[in-house]
Amino acid sequence: MQKGILNFLFESRFYFAFYISVVLHITLIIYSFNQSDSPYQKTLCGPPWIYVTEEEKEVSFQMSFGKLGGESGNAEATDEPSDGEEGDEGDGAGFSKGKYKGSQWENLVKDLEGTSSLRKQFKNEYDQINENSGVADSYIKRNRDYEDIIIKDVLPTVKGIRDPFRVDIESAEDNLFVHKERNRIIEEFRKGDESSPPITMRISKEGEAEPKSPLSMPKEDRSKYLDRTLKQKKEKQLDEFISRFMGYDPDKGDLSFFVRDLYYENLQRLAYPFSGDPSYFAIDYFQENLNKEDFLRQMMAALSENLGTNTGTEILFTIENIYEIQARALEQYFQSKEFLKLATPEQKQTLRYETLRRVDEKYRKLLRDKKIFTLKDVEEAYSKKRIDIIDTLISKTPKGYRIKDGYFDKGRILWEAGMSRKDSKLLTEAISNWNRIPNLQANGDFLNEKPYEAIQLLLRDLGNISDADRLSSGSKDQIEFILRTRLSETMNKKKEREDKLLWPKSKLPTK
Repeated sequence: MQKGILNFLFESRFYFAFYISVVLHITLIIYSFNQSDSPYQKTLCGPPWIYVTEEEKEVSFQMSFGKLGGESGNAEATDEPSDGEEGDEGDGAGFSKGKYKGSQWENLVKDLEGTSSLRKQFKNEYDQINENSGVADSYIKRNRDYEDIIIKDVLPTVKGIRDPFRVDIESAEDNLFVHKERNRIIEEFRKGDESSPPITMRISKEGEAEPKSPLSMPKEDRSKYLDRTLKQKKEKQLDEFISRFMGYDPDKGDLSFFVRDLYYENLQRLAYPFSGDPSYFAIDYFQENLNKEDFLRQMMAALSENLGTNTGTEILFTIENIYEIQARALEQYFQSKEFLKLATPEQKQTLRYETLRRVDEKYRKLLRDKKIFTLKDVEEAYSKKRIDIIDTLISKTPKGYRIKDGYFDKGRILWEAGMSRKDSKLLTEAISNWNRIPNLQANGDFLNEKPYEAIQLLLRDLGNISDADRLSSGSKDQIEFILRTRLSETMNKKKEREDKLLWPKSKLPTK
């Protein structure tokens, strides 16, 4: 018996050797995959004994922002459509229709399918154009991302509008993850290519980050960079900026100024009225708010890492501005609901009106859940949130960096809310915030210095009034005018730059 077993083992030795070799190779492959540093790390299943036991180390979720080292700021050429140019939306050919059924993305896929032939079903005509509007034909006839206005989130602030701002900061990285995964699925559908892996959060060990060096990029160089990249899709601009520059020191150097310049000069755009038909302006306002979602998600995640730095303060100013613009976008939403009711059968067959109809349908339940039924509800909810953001800025800004602008903006929000609600207490609180500014340390720019001085001069001439009840309606209107026109010069320069670089007017032929 024993001899028979030995003979069997001897005769089968090559089979055993082959089997052991296969097991060892598979073990090595699985181990190699599980040690990968890829942000799309795969984990293959295997018995626990194949994994090397390491000393336990503390790990945390960490967003990776940018590279360190010298950056020239040159924009690379791209074959992708720029802002205002038409891209291929795709019809979902090659996309597995049932792949996301029953998941959180089921409705997204339905929307993608429902908009894949939108431009074939509805007319994209330009009628009722005011020839004397002064708006360039290149702007009027530019491509509008109707599909994205429907599919993506032109009102990304509504979902968390009733939450404290600290909750937004705490959930920022999770929200960015969901945002990027949604965009991946949209791209997957439109390209008909399902090879892209799901977005995952990379887990990094504490202490991996290199010491951050300060960014050296003076205003002239920043302006050249922003001029070169202005025509790119705003999402691409932001992605490139984050990957190239957000790895620099958030306090020293020029990063904080660059964040400010990027948002206000390139990513915040103007919408121009050029028709008596309000649907044109509503669409353009939603078009410009498409980027607000991407900036909000990405920069909120950046804020969670940079809160309490100069760069974090600049991010907070931009986020507060986004909420201000989002409140105006909601005004457009409620106005569009009204003129949709009056739309003619011909208007209902246009891309503009169909897009607005679907946007109305998309946000109806969410706004009801958030108890936002009127423009009054919008003003109250958004003023409260904006003050929460500014209070966060005031409490977290390092060494009083731009704290004077913080108190000025808080006073401005309170004043505008007080005028809207005819509430003297809010107006008095606004004056109280402005009166604190002279006693604050000067650190960083004070961009609102001119309007602040104009308001203070007015109040001094009236006897240093601090109680709004003592102000006449004319004096209140004067302060309102100062606040409303404080950015006139900046906006005029912005319009000139956009007209020159984005929307040039066609030259008349010379005789």
